[in-house]
Amino acid sequence: MDPIGTDDTSGINRRKKRVSKVSLLNEELDLSLFLLISKKRWKMLLSIFLVIMTLATVYLRYAQRNYEESCVIQVGSQNTANKVLQQTANLYNNGGEDEVAQAVEVMRSRIFLEKVFRQLPLNISYYTEGAFKDDEKYLTSPYRVEVDSAARKKLAKTRIYVHFTSLAGGKISYSLKQGPKNTFTFYSGQWCETPRGKVKIDVVLPLELPISSRNINKDADFFLVNDYNDLTKYYSKQITVKPLDVEAKTIMITCHDNDDTKAANIVNEIGRQYINETLRKRRESDENILSFLNQQLDTLFNRMRETEQILGDTIKKNHVSAQPMELTTSNSTYLSFLDDKISSLEIEQKMLSEYGKRITNEKDVDPNDLAMQLSLIDETGSLKDNIEILRGYMNQRESVTFDATDANTKVQELDTLITQQKKLIIRSIGLLTQKMESTRKDYEAQRDKVESTFVTPGTVAGIENLRLQRQANIDEKHYDLLLEKKAEYEISKAGYVPESEILENAIPIWSPVSPKKSVTFIVAILLSSAIGLIILVLVYVFYNNITSIQEIEKLAESPVTILGIIPKYTKEIPASQIIVNYNPKSVLAEAFRSIRTNLQFISNDVGPKIIAITSTISGEGKTFVCMNLGGIIAYSGKKVIILDVDMRRPRIHTAFGLNNLKGMSTLLIGKYSIEEVIQKTESENLDIITAGPIPPNPSELVIGKSMDTILAKLKTMYDIIIIDNPPVGLVTDGIAMLQKADYPIYMMRVDYSKREFIYFVDKLYFENQFHKLSIVLNGVDFQRKKYGYNYYKYGYYGYGYSYGQGNYYET
Repeated sequence: MDPIGTDDTSGINRRKKRVSKVSLLNEELDLSLFLLISKKRWKMLLSIFLVIMTLATVYLRYAQRNYEESCVIQVGSQNTANKVLQQTANLYNNGGEDEVAQAVEVMRSRIFLEKVFRQLPLNISYYTEGAFKDDEKYLTSPYRVEVDSAARKKLAKTRIYVHFTSLAGGKISYSLKQGPKNTFTFYSGQWCETPRGKVKIDVVLPLELPISSRNINKDADFFLVNDYNDLTKYYSKQITVKPLDVEAKTIMITCHDNDDTKAANIVNEIGRQYINETLRKRRESDENILSFLNQQLDTLFNRMRETEQILGDTIKKNHVSAQPMELTTSNSTYLSFLDDKISSLEIEQKMLSEYGKRITNEKDVDPNDLAMQLSLIDETGSLKDNIEILRGYMNQRESVTFDATDANTKVQELDTLITQQKKLIIRSIGLLTQKMESTRKDYEAQRDKVESTFVTPGTVAGIENLRLQRQANIDEKHYDLLLEKKAEYEISKAGYVPESEILENAIPIWSPVSPKKSVTFIVAILLSSAIGLIILVLVYVFYNNITSIQEIEKLAESPVTILGIIPKYTKEIPASQIIVNYNPKSVLAEAFRSIRTNLQFISNDVGPKIIAITSTISGEGKTFVCMNLGGIIAYSGKKVIILDVDMRRPRIHTAFGLNNLKGMSTLLIGKYSIEEVIQKTESENLDIITAGPIPPNPSELVIGKSMDTILAKLKTMYDIIIIDNPPVGLVTDGIAMLQKADYPIYMMRVDYSKREFIYFVDKLYFENQFHKLSIVLNGVDFQRKKYGYNYYKYGYYGYGYSYGQGNYYET
């Protein structure tokens, strides 16, 4: 494509789009650039680190401490005094895994936890109010508070502040829903009347009680009246109960709290309360069984008396012998067997009838106790399965009611399931009763059949006597059996010792699980590193500055010449900014010699030459290059003059310490002659014409015919004319001077000039046809990796000089 042809505009547009696209994203990893960005922003990274570490320190200072305490309990409740009862189904002895699971559910239940909290001093919580957090004084408060039932309801969760003016008393105050402050005077050990109930405060640790009526913050101490239901809801989330070893039947109880002593007391009390609860339930079950046995004993005793009386009346009435009829051994044994079965079924039918009434009448029937007692009758296990389902529904309801009321849909659904399951159990009891009744009638029919085989008119009375005798013997046998069972249960009750025991008590060690100092600082370091890295990556990805000559060559569409590079200078820059005069053997001076040499490859014609230097914006180093390039050329013996044409922002006169009362502006309007505006410098063969007073129309002055005349005359006086132009990215003044120049030079600065500035270079080359345009890159750091190869490619080489970091040049 011909860059000078008719496609120039579209070509430039495409190039502009390409430069803009490249400038938005660094697609390749340049480690040296990334390290440079990190190095330049080390203060920011350090600030981020210090801020986050400070926040971590503040967090550790004021964050609420959280402690964890655990105790281990081994469950099991085998009755050591009466092993003969092992055949009886027992809620607490259903096998290792079931027993552990049931114990876990018991200790998690709301009712059980509420019992635990009622055994601990948690009805009142004592605090000291702080600026950032409240400090609880569990068991360490110097005073104790009691409230009546009215205050417990009406002042629950209300902060009640206490201020002691003396050991004898002080004032309490509280506010309700941001209402007015209510203040009352109290006396130690006496009830204080408030509109919402009575409060009594007793001093228990007088030496620790702060007594100061001049205390700045009189409301530092306060207490809260706790509701046990709210405590249960809160701690149900802080308490963890889980099996530790199913085979060993061990359970670990863990509690998290802001007070280590309180957490330890809670888990220890859960273990003690569970042991006490298992004892209570087993004793209660034994009491119920003994009560039932006593009822059956009374029933049998009354029936035995009734049978004996009927037997006596029958003997008298029929004048039969008290000796029973002689039957064969087989008939006698079989009839005794049938009578025994009939009697047992009658007893069990009565028991089932009583249990059915109990389930119907009692709303909160204990399924555990029910399962134990029905196990004596339910040989098939059908009732036990239904009772287990009932227990599951009741446990679910208890869990749901932690956070829901009876009006909750889930609670109502569970109530319906519980009611249906009770009906199912009652129906099962009814079917079992009917089955027993049918079996009993079969036994009675078999008995009547056997008796009918030897009935004669003379033996009817004897047979009846025989039946009554058998009934009396069976009742006596059952009576003796029940007495034996009663004795066993009484022994069981007296000798019952639970095998559940606390294997490891929780002991407060006051080592918080959060926040941990080491973890907090590690997180802070990682967080600061992550934030810093993210910022560096974002800066790197969107880094839009020129970083190297290679980047210029990659992005430029025009074949512009790289005239040379200006390295950073490690030493102090003199006021005149002419480094080449003060340190002619420096790397910087060598760089300007290379540029001076490279100019010959652009144009080697004989005669005076014009060098016009510009840039895109201010600060890329064009003025600095003008002065030092002029100095290095003058150092070679040629006469050089520098013209400051940047009349909007003149700088050269300040660098050389010259006055600016007259200069290019006054020369162009003809106020002074060339000889009158030329000023000498300390350097031999180097003269200056400053910008002069700032004119209102610098562009018109620069493009006027007077400029051509001035340049023509200066060519007769000097070998080299160096023009310091204004930035072409801001104004168009410099383009006119670039057209007049033999050596148009475009300045760029590393890590300052934007990538899209290359667009202006391409535009000057293609649209303005500045085919001699060359680029000088300023502020190059030779220590960076990508500058580590030979730079003689650009006409510059160094020998024996140190390439240290240092200053770059913005003018």
